[in-house]
Amino acid sequence: MHSKTITMFLSVALLSVGATACGNKGKGKTQSPEQAKASKEAMLNPELATKAAKEDFAKAAKSYEAAKKDGKLSPAECEEQSAKWMQVYKKHGKQMAVAYFNAAAVWEECGDIEKAEKMYLQMTKEVPGYDMSYNNLGVIYWNRKQEAKALSYFKKAVEVNPRTNAPRNNLAAALRDRYSKTPDQKDFEAAEGHIQRVLAVDSNNRVAYENLARLYYDRGRLKDRSYLVLANLVVTQGIKVLKEAGLQSADLYNLKGLLLMEDNNQVEALKAFKKAVEVDPNHADANLNMALLAIRFRDFENGEKSFKIAARDRRHAKNIETFLGLGVAQRGLRKYGDAEKSFHKAEKLDSKDPRPLFNLGILYHEHLASQDDIDLEGIKKHYNTAKDYFQKFVQKAGNDKKYAASVADAKNRIEQIEESFRTWAEMAELERKAKELEELQRKQEEEEKKRLLEAEKRALEAAKRAEEAARKKAEEAAKKAEEKGGEAKKADEKKEK
Repeated sequence: MHSKTITMFLSVALLSVGATACGNKGKGKTQSPEQAKASKEAMLNPELATKAAKEDFAKAAKSYEAAKKDGKLSPAECEEQSAKWMQVYKKHGKQMAVAYFNAAAVWEECGDIEKAEKMYLQMTKEVPGYDMSYNNLGVIYWNRKQEAKALSYFKKAVEVNPRTNAPRNNLAAALRDRYSKTPDQKDFEAAEGHIQRVLAVDSNNRVAYENLARLYYDRGRLKDRSYLVLANLVVTQGIKVLKEAGLQSADLYNLKGLLLMEDNNQVEALKAFKKAVEVDPNHADANLNMALLAIRFRDFENGEKSFKIAARDRRHAKNIETFLGLGVAQRGLRKYGDAEKSFHKAEKLDSKDPRPLFNLGILYHEHLASQDDIDLEGIKKHYNTAKDYFQKFVQKAGNDKKYAASVADAKNRIEQIEESFRTWAEMAELERKAKELEELQRKQEEEEKKRLLEAEKRALEAAKRAEEAARKKAEEAAKKAEEKGGEAKKADEKKEK
């Protein structure tokens, strides 16, 4: 990660009315050599402008501050405030070049970069000696990633005003950034020279300390690790000097954290990043670095918060690391829907990077599939999705050595998923056979029950028939006995007669 120290200026500080000034440049009048010299000096130092010019500047500044009371300018206010600054310039000429500059800067503040750009370009023609118009054009082109064009405008700003500090710092930052991408000794020496020149005339210049520390840090990473020691010295000295001046630098604390990371001192590095964020809560690089460490310590809540702050920055909004880390933090917080969106965002930012695919696979394999309220069919669905992501990851990662361990892990997970499906298939087959056996046993039991019932029925019927036969037999015996008794009685009666 690297911080681009590119600054914008809107000079609205009320100027002292009591400063000495040369005559005002009247419309249609020529200036003496002394007046011309004074006008040029006032162009670069508005404190030397005429009393009337400074009074009009103060009025415009007061109007601007009043319009900004609610925190922003409406479209109508943008038009009005820019026009008021231009009126000051047109009335007082080049000694109020800062007013011309502010007229353009208002449009930049209002978000109309194209309109601001046109005004800055026109200003370089009308007031070619004013350094800040070149500086802000450089910033505009830098933000458009037109680095070479931006560099040329920063150089021009320094050429027209060798005493300037802010454009010189920006020139050094641009040279340093180019050096960090393609290390060239000339860029390193030029950047170092510009920074040292700023510090020679302004020993409390925060941006210069930040640029020099970063320059040495980059050289230490890329070329000569002894420069990391120099970077640490600059950071330490910068923090001390700024503290004595009542100032602080989030960039220097962020660099301190990066230097500690070089020594693998993660705990102290995290403290440094936290200090940077304490100084500037919206410091993009420090928030990103802090977030990356936070998820290592499984502090997912603070990690998510810091990643989101980092993502507001134009550079980190296009940085795949931001959204990979955010997805990991959200996954750790069980915000699975948000995590999936973050991983897909990372995938869109760099379609060649296979890591989003791996993380999506982990999301489905380890997290979505293991939720408490999910059934087997849901698990199978998530496993299939995970397998698909892992296969795509392996294919995209190819033979890249830096992904070798993750590729091996992904292949192992694919095998685990396939083994799970084989196990589930075997279990399903066993369940099917168990059901068949259960059904067979049920049928056999029903048949046996039916057989027994039929046997019982037959036995009952046989007993009933036997009982009926015995009854009939008894009835017949009784009848015969009765008949026999009747015959005996008749015989006895016969004997008595």
